[in-house]
Amino acid sequence: MGIIIKQSIKGSIWSYLGVAVGFVTTAYLFPNYLITDTIGLFSLLLAWSVLFAQFSSLGFHGVTSRLFPYFRNKEKGHNGYLFIAFMVMLAGFSLFLIFFWFFRPYLVESNLEKSKLFADYIDLLIPLTLFALIFVQLDTFNKLLYNAVFGTFLQEFFQRILIFTVTLLFVFNVLNLHQLVLAYVIAVCAKTVVLIGYLLAKGEMSLKPKLDFIQPKLRKEMLSVAAYSILTGLGGSLVFNIDKILVNQMLGLSATGVYTIAFFFGTLVIIPSRPLLRITGTLIADAWKRNDIAYIADVYKKSCLNQFIIGAFLFGGIWINIENILIILGPEYTEAKWVIFFIGLGYLIDMATGANAHIIAYSRYYKVALYFLIGLIILVIAAILLLVPVWGITGAAVAIAASFAVNNLLRFYFLKWKYDMQPFTVKIWIMAVVFVVSVAAVSMLPTLPLIPDLIIRSAVFTLILGVLTIRLNISEDAGNLYREILKKLFNL
Repeated sequence: MGIIIKQSIKGSIWSYLGVAVGFVTTAYLFPNYLITDTIGLFSLLLAWSVLFAQFSSLGFHGVTSRLFPYFRNKEKGHNGYLFIAFMVMLAGFSLFLIFFWFFRPYLVESNLEKSKLFADYIDLLIPLTLFALIFVQLDTFNKLLYNAVFGTFLQEFFQRILIFTVTLLFVFNVLNLHQLVLAYVIAVCAKTVVLIGYLLAKGEMSLKPKLDFIQPKLRKEMLSVAAYSILTGLGGSLVFNIDKILVNQMLGLSATGVYTIAFFFGTLVIIPSRPLLRITGTLIADAWKRNDIAYIADVYKKSCLNQFIIGAFLFGGIWINIENILIILGPEYTEAKWVIFFIGLGYLIDMATGANAHIIAYSRYYKVALYFLIGLIILVIAAILLLVPVWGITGAAVAIAASFAVNNLLRFYFLKWKYDMQPFTVKIWIMAVVFVVSVAAVSMLPTLPLIPDLIIRSAVFTLILGVLTIRLNISEDAGNLYREILKKLFNL
């Protein structure tokens, strides 16, 4: 457990540093120095390449996650595991190239009018897909070698530093637009090259085949896991990328650029949830092994309450400053206001329902998680197709929020039905009232110049929300953290 917590803390540090760099790039440099079409191009290239990479993996990253421990043996080159992985990736990437050859004319033709820039650079999807495919597989492999931090560093911090750097070069006219696009692609692909070099230096990149190690029983299990992982991996990628793809197809590249910037602000709400759920997922997996339902139910309740407190603080902090955010973004981003609200609300709902997905995924009903994922994909696509023609990019955000709400409601009822777990106590409703009161109080403050307004609104909101949360003893964990901080301050 010590290794897990230590690596989670290190990974969280790199994640938050990356968020800081990404915030400067996405919230300031992109809106002020790039046209919305260019921002939309970056978003669309990443969205399509992630989907294509998941398709090309043929589910083998899932095989690595579940079955690599059977192969692990550094002295024997991990029994030829990477050779098999690269053969599968080669087969998958070849299938992608065939598919892309036939699909490319449609993509170009459908984007010529509203998204010509994407049509011009569509062939960049080939290197982006290849490097994304290799990175996902090798990062999963590296995690199973008990190093979850390095991949996080590369994905969350190193890549964002490179993107920040190439954007600055464009700002200072060192790069023109064409060179910026190419440099952006190189920045995204660079993490894969570094990871390959790292594994080579560690002596872990053995590509020597050892096919006789795979016995019929193991082969059958690998095929079964791969088939399941194709669906879950592709489904997960669809949920988090299909909105940008559909917004582009329906509204064009410029609208996609505005949506991308707004979406970034909405996703700030859920960032602290990721390291928390990594640790929580491990605790839940261990509890399922000993069939400790009471412990899992307790973790479920605490995860809902604590994540809701964190999410409410961040969502409220963004919303009370929404007018200031729009001033920073500029007049082109007026439509972003309600996109930020609904994306943030959707992720707040997701956080308030805690670790429900992890509880299902690690239980004996783990295959049900696939049905929830398929249902979520159908909900998202149907809602976007229905709402975007009516409300534009705001419709896409409403679709995401509504789909998250329905999906989490179904997970809630499933766990209530199967295990009689009900995580919502009176304290979570008290916290909801505290959140509303805090936002309402700050909304009555007079408007000041930009910087003083940001500082005062944020400080007053933090004070009201924090004092009420601690005084009302809403969360035992929050209270303990508060007392620990006070103790350290007084010791200093």
